[in-house]
Amino acid sequence: MRAIHALRGSVRAVGMVAAVALFAASQTVAAEPYRPFVLAYTESGTDVSGEAASVRERLEGADFRFLGEYPVSNDRHVVVVTHDDLLSVAGSEARGGYIAPIRVAVTAVDGELQVSYNNLEYFRHAYRLDRPVTSVANRLSSTLGAEREYGSEGGLSERDLGRYRYTFGMERFDAPYELASHGSRRAALSELDGNLASRVAGVSEVYRVDIPGQDVTVIGVAVREADGADQDSADLHQLGIVDVGEFRHTATVPLEIMVRGGEVEALHMRFRKALHFPDLRMLGDNSFMRLRSSPGALEETLKAVAGYQEQEDSGFEW
Repeated sequence: MRAIHALRGSVRAVGMVAAVALFAASQTVAAEPYRPFVLAYTESGTDVSGEAASVRERLEGADFRFLGEYPVSNDRHVVVVTHDDLLSVAGSEARGGYIAPIRVAVTAVDGELQVSYNNLEYFRHAYRLDRPVTSVANRLSSTLGAEREYGSEGGLSERDLGRYRYTFGMERFDAPYELASHGSRRAALSELDGNLASRVAGVSEVYRVDIPGQDVTVIGVAVREADGADQDSADLHQLGIVDVGEFRHTATVPLEIMVRGGEVEALHMRFRKALHFPDLRMLGDNSFMRLRSSPGALEETLKAVAGYQEQEDSGFEW
């Protein structure tokens, strides 16, 4: 009997050790830091457009849906795709559509081509989505490669991403630009269609995608100074100031305009830019301070293209 009790005690002890080990392992996994970009591969060369065409072909051959492309400059090009499984995740939350576009960038740096894309796991947590994106991320890495994650030295935890803001007083995910209000999604899209086609305020359409299960359309837009955009709001101007690291953040663009019913919004620049550049300094060269005029300029630019109208003052006061 004593032997049986001893055996049972040993089993319980082993079970407890195993449980502790499993818990520790789960905590390690849960605490794994994430970074905003994945470097697929690098290779010698300068033919950005040729490499972008090759990237698009490989992605389409792996069942990714091509949405559009953005030749940002001679040395920066972005191909935007999505996948049906990712769209299913995007449709699981009212504002989940921000996860839908996969931005794959080809950037020429010192005689070398860097091919990179936005890290779906990082942005899933930042956009507060519970549904996993593992299958799409794995398909993406097996199609293009995944040499390393980058964009933040220490990375951010799931918890940090879910409540992310750059610093005290700055916007979180749930405080976007409120660009315009129309009677319906159809009316909002009609307004945007005309303005984007005319490149109002220097803004043009790169892609659009409807989110299944939601009354939502996401439109990716280019903001070009050459098309008349205010310099402070222009994509290339902003990248030229802050995107100076060894591995470039070209896959930051194009930015998204979300139409939810008749409401038009976009992630606030102080949230979105910081989320893509979480290690960027506040002061000094190549810092956020050099972009201090950009959040306001970008808001005005996007409001113009969204058809924002000031509410009329009724003249009645309580």
